[in-house]
Amino acid sequence: MQANSLDGAMLRQHWPMRWRMEGLRLNTMDAERRCFDGSIEVSGDRIVAIGPSLPPPEAGVTVIDRQGWTMFPGFIQGHVHLCQTLFRGQAEGRSLDLWLRERIWPLEAAHTPRSLEASAKLGIAEILLHGATTVLDMGTVHHTALIARVAEQMGIRAILGKALMDTGPDLPRGLAQDPQQAFAEALALHEEWHGASGGRIRVAFAPRFILSVSKSLWAMIAAESRRTGILIHTHVSETPWENETCQRMHGSSPVKVLDRWGILDCPAVLVHVIWIDEEEREILRRRGVAIIHCPGSNAKLGSGIADVVSLLQLGIPVGLGSDGAACNDAMSIPLEMRLAAQLQSLRHAPAQLKPDAPLAMATTLGARALGLDNEIGSLEEGRRADLVLFGPGDLGWAPDLPAHHHLTFGCAGERPREVFVDGHMLVSDGALVQDDLERLRAEAVIERAALLERAALKE
Repeated sequence: MQANSLDGAMLRQHWPMRWRMEGLRLNTMDAERRCFDGSIEVSGDRIVAIGPSLPPPEAGVTVIDRQGWTMFPGFIQGHVHLCQTLFRGQAEGRSLDLWLRERIWPLEAAHTPRSLEASAKLGIAEILLHGATTVLDMGTVHHTALIARVAEQMGIRAILGKALMDTGPDLPRGLAQDPQQAFAEALALHEEWHGASGGRIRVAFAPRFILSVSKSLWAMIAAESRRTGILIHTHVSETPWENETCQRMHGSSPVKVLDRWGILDCPAVLVHVIWIDEEEREILRRRGVAIIHCPGSNAKLGSGIADVVSLLQLGIPVGLGSDGAACNDAMSIPLEMRLAAQLQSLRHAPAQLKPDAPLAMATTLGARALGLDNEIGSLEEGRRADLVLFGPGDLGWAPDLPAHHHLTFGCAGERPREVFVDGHMLVSDGALVQDDLERLRAEAVIERAALLERAALKE
């Protein structure tokens, strides 16, 4: 059956289990970084064939003509706070410490299940529409199972965790928990949701950062992570204030304290990692941890520019994240790719970051950072069918330039036409297949107004 003989709406409603797309420009992001004109075949949730010239399809394979379209592996949103989508524009003009104390923590404490669900839905919608098929989310303290349920329903691949917070100055009572209770709730979330939807939903530990988690809670996290392999997802060395406060509290920098406490012996993803020195970079390399770079958030909060070039030169996997809407606004990984490249030119010099490095950070390196590089991040046989497609002309007019150049610079922020997760079409013709964006926005407006009233913030 030829897909181009079907009405587009009918095809979206009855997408076949086994299908082949032909006429594509395929940016594989495999070990050889191959890019060629050809075809890709998907069966269920896996890529089963890819190449410049595939044998004729077997009976029952739906063939779809995508002449002149460009395909990438699904982008990886390596760090976000879905609970903060409703906070957009509510924490402007503040450094990180004031941003947290005066706005973010009071707003998170004011969340109800309804407002958190609306926030997560709109955040995932925006992330999918910009081509990210996998998200690493740091939830809030309460109701995090709702985020898992929303991710499951909307079809995105997600690693998520309950934010762990049990200490620290100015922490609202609604967020500070007894360490035993916090840890027990994190384990319960893992028991309920880890591996759900055929492994599409996974659960990590999400200790917020070293200033809001006690040594005893860190010890519980580390012991369980070493025993079970649960990923640890936390913020590290985002600002000089964080480092200076950690020095006063624990006698050293966040990286060195976490290393001393055994956290870096565990599977760990550290977010931001701006204010570190050569010795700390070597600790990170030796421990084999991964980094998520959030250039848009770091620029808006004035936190600084992470030395991504040095991290990559040491072989440390660096992925990309937008961070929450309250400290970025946009939820676009292609925009983060562009800004990452530009800021490294400011920090170092032009061309110190390899031309295809931003795309690698958004795909294969991001997958490696999350421990999913055998599943996602590249277009290869056996990988999950997480795919992003741009139509003819979407990525510029100069065919002699590589697609990663157009995506990073010429057309940054361009939204894809189609997005697939596990072979399921979630975005078609630039719109959500399963949800209506305007309805999600309308729900968000209502819940945001009630949230702001509950938080009763003062200027």
